[in-house]
Amino acid sequence: MTKNKKQKINPQKKTSDDLSSAPNSSGSIGSDVPTNGQTKQKDVPLGPACFVVFIFGLVILCVAVAIMSFLLTGKQGGRAAYALREQLIPWVDQSSLSQTDQVAIIEDLTALASQMEQDKLTSRQLTRLGVRLSDSPILQWGVVEDINRRAQASKGLTEQEKTDFARVCDRWLRAAGEGKLSMNEMEFTLQTTARKDGRSGRLTLKEDVSDDQLREVYRRILAICEKYKISSDPYDKSISQTFKLMIEDGLAEK
Repeated sequence: MTKNKKQKINPQKKTSDDLSSAPNSSGSIGSDVPTNGQTKQKDVPLGPACFVVFIFGLVILCVAVAIMSFLLTGKQGGRAAYALREQLIPWVDQSSLSQTDQVAIIEDLTALASQMEQDKLTSRQLTRLGVRLSDSPILQWGVVEDINRRAQASKGLTEQEKTDFARVCDRWLRAAGEGKLSMNEMEFTLQTTARKDGRSGRLTLKEDVSDDQLREVYRRILAICEKYKISSDPYDKSISQTFKLMIEDGLAEK
């Protein structure tokens, strides 16, 4: 018969589990009792503070963008006037347009530059004018006049072909005045009969243009006019008059 040894329990000795679970006098758990005179600090959430900083930074960014936009639009007219006086007017002065058309167009551009400098034009008007002046082929129309003169002087074209050629050129000018003819279309039409200067972008007529090439140019011009359904009625406006109508159209909407 084996004797069971009884373990003696020391009432003064408590396990660590007992200490951790024992309540203190204030009713809290023993493990929450501060030690060594230190008080426990609660973690402060940073979310609200970060959100405030984000909003403040966003406001500053919006103000900066608004200021920059004001400064840029405020100088838009001055920059456009400078481009007309220093770039476009000299370009027209050296173009192959007739002297009469050159003088009239330069007068219109000079008056337009004065309006820009005096901030008389809205941003919408400046944008519309910029599109028309940069993509309109009217200022390149000197090369069309040259090729028409070449066709009229040709000995291989019949009189009817010469008459049709002159009429379709007038019809083409009407298309340009209505804003339906782009520079890309003009360059494509004249690619076999004209060359483009790499620096100035000016189109000039080649010296060796055959009658067959003239007939091809006629067919291409006629196809563009038919594509945009340009009226075949006689067009009696000059290049400078057509240019003025284009400028007035750009200024029409404020």
